[in-house]
Amino acid sequence: MDRERVESGQTVVVQGDRVAAVGAAGDVVIPHGATVIDGTNRYLVPGLTDAHVHLPGFAPGLTRPDFGDAPLYLADGVTTVINLGGDPTQIEWRQRIESGDLLGPTIYTSGPFVNEPRVTTPEEVRRDVSMQARQGYDLIKFHEVPGTTTGLSLAAYRTMNETAREVGIPLVGHAPVNLGLDVLLHEHQALAHMGMLGNIYFLPLQSNVRFVAVTATAIVLLMLVVFTWSSAAMVAWLWKPAAPRRLATLSRVRTMTWWVLLASLAGVAAAGLFLPGGPLFESITLRALFTTIALFIAVASLLLGALTARLWRDPNASVSARMQASLVSVATLALAFSLAVFWVPISWRSTDRGIERLAARLHDAGISVQTTLVVYETFSSPGRVRLLQDPVINYLRPETRDRWHRQPPAGIPGYHYDQFMKKLAGALQRAGVPLVAGTDAMGAPLIAPGSSLQRELALLTESGLTPYEAIRAATVAPAVFLRKASEFGTIDVGKRADLLLLEENPLQSVGHLKQFVGAMVRGKWLPREQLHRMLAALVGKE
Repeated sequence: MDRERVESGQTVVVQGDRVAAVGAAGDVVIPHGATVIDGTNRYLVPGLTDAHVHLPGFAPGLTRPDFGDAPLYLADGVTTVINLGGDPTQIEWRQRIESGDLLGPTIYTSGPFVNEPRVTTPEEVRRDVSMQARQGYDLIKFHEVPGTTTGLSLAAYRTMNETAREVGIPLVGHAPVNLGLDVLLHEHQALAHMGMLGNIYFLPLQSNVRFVAVTATAIVLLMLVVFTWSSAAMVAWLWKPAAPRRLATLSRVRTMTWWVLLASLAGVAAAGLFLPGGPLFESITLRALFTTIALFIAVASLLLGALTARLWRDPNASVSARMQASLVSVATLALAFSLAVFWVPISWRSTDRGIERLAARLHDAGISVQTTLVVYETFSSPGRVRLLQDPVINYLRPETRDRWHRQPPAGIPGYHYDQFMKKLAGALQRAGVPLVAGTDAMGAPLIAPGSSLQRELALLTESGLTPYEAIRAATVAPAVFLRKASEFGTIDVGKRADLLLLEENPLQSVGHLKQFVGAMVRGKWLPREQLHRMLAALVGKE
């Protein structure tokens, strides 16, 4: 679908697995003896593509062998899948589908993940990417999970992208969170998850561990010092000894330290509310409060420094008083530095302006983004319930159903990360960033084959995309990403005959994509009743 319009009175002729003719009914010659499917008052659209699936599943035993889950995709109009993380088995399935020996959506597959520690050096990365291209894989999947590996080095990461370009194979993957956004933009790497922008831009903790460590250490030190002072004061009050004369300067240090600690804790609470997906993630007021707190701590660090210097000059000050003041002074200064350099700038990145700035940079770099919005629904209890109520769950393997029902919500209670991701998707679309519809089907809990893409398209329209824009993300965009626009994505002569015949106009609602009369898969017509029988046959088939 490369145009947002309905062309009425059209005839499409299919020969073999290809579209042979498209045009006005009176201009197209129908071959003698052809099977005629009446499309009167119906709507013909290209078959859908799920650009992010895991055919083997994220754990052993979740999916049926020999692509036994193929009917799940076809029953929801998915005629093409892009498998991110495969092996020779998926190449075999791809060949059998192409030859007609296996009925299922056309498969484009990557090989094993390119990631550390499986490959580490630039030489290993170059060899791995080149080998996968020679073995017939369709694309490269870079896989980096925040917090589990150190990630590829800069040299290895650049070599991976460079080699993929040299051998002419698309590359998609996780964000290189240890290297940062600028490196991603420079290499123009497509993203396999929109949520990875959180790890590399909105809250890039892994590439800024030193700031996190400094902040946490400073606050803990302040808490320990204040606790020590409070404990000493309590003991003194209980035993009522002769109170020693306290230096006025030290008293000011202690008072200021109390205020810095209270301000720090207030800042932590505010950040927890407005950071991406937080209960008040759109609040400008909380961000302004956080910035004010940071400014107060910066001023306090200067005052504490001056008071500490005064104590060191005071001959009556004890070594203990000087050390206490020095400790809180250094801790407050470190905290102020981290706030000014890292936390305050980060706090404003998830505002409308910050999101727009990111979207513009992604657009300028020509980076496509796989949406996977449905994944973020699993982060909340309501989203989890909604996905578990999907009737397609009944057609999964019993072990998979049981495992998913036991799966707890992955998110933080009260957080709305799915809403933040929808806001981000809308901003990326408005900026012209190529959005590619993908779901992570069977690569994440509760993401069922086929129906998850229908849900993904609904979420895209909730994000502000028009039905046409959402459908384009599941038809034209995947073909363009794979550099296979001459093969699929639109209804044109010479392209694969992957088609859906709908009862209602999908440009009015993407929900109409579920109401199809039948699907054509590589030229084979599958009426709705046959698709239902294929699903029913899965029950009890393991």
